Amino acid sequence: MFIDNRTKKADLTIDSFKLDQIAESVLSDFLEQPAQCTLSFVKPSEIRKLNKQYRGVDEITDVLTFQSEGEIDPETNIPYLGDILICIERASEQAEISGHSLENEVELLLIHGLLHLIGFDHDTPANKDLMWEKQTDYLNKFNIHLGRKPGDDFEF
Repeated sequence: MFIDNRTKKADLTIDSFKLDQIAESVLSDFLEQPAQCTLSFVKPSEIRKLNKQYRGVDEITDVLTFQSEGEIDPETNIPYLGDILICIERASEQAEISGHSLENEVELLLIHGLLHLIGFDHDTPANKDLMWEKQTDYLNKFNIHLGRKPGDDFEF
C-alpha cells in the first residue's frame, strides 16, 4: 500500500507499518492474489470537492474510496484496486468526540475503505450488517478500541 500525505502537515504521525499490516490482512482474506492500493490523507476542501463531484453530496466526509477499473501495474503485474482518501481533520474531530485516538480512527477508516475496494457496501440494511460485522472482526483482530460503535453518525 502506498501512503500519500497530501495535507502537508509535517506533524502527522501515522504508523505506516500497522496500516500496511491491516491492509495486507484484509486484502489477503478476500483476494486470491496480492493487490495494491493507495491511502491518501487529504484536506477538508479536497474531500468535500470530490464528495460533491462523485457522490453529489456537498459536505466534508471522513473517507472516500475510488475503485480502479481493473488496472494492473505493468512493472509488477499486480492488480491495482484503487484509492482510499481520508480527511485527517475530520478523522481527528471524530476521534476526539468519540474519546479514542486519531490512530484508531484512521485504522477504522482504512478498514472501511478497504472493504469498499473489495466490494462491500452499506447501501442496504443487510449489506450494512455484513460490512459492519467484517469491520468489527478486523477491529478486534488488530486490538483497535473505539469510543463509539462504527457507523454512528456525527453532527458537525
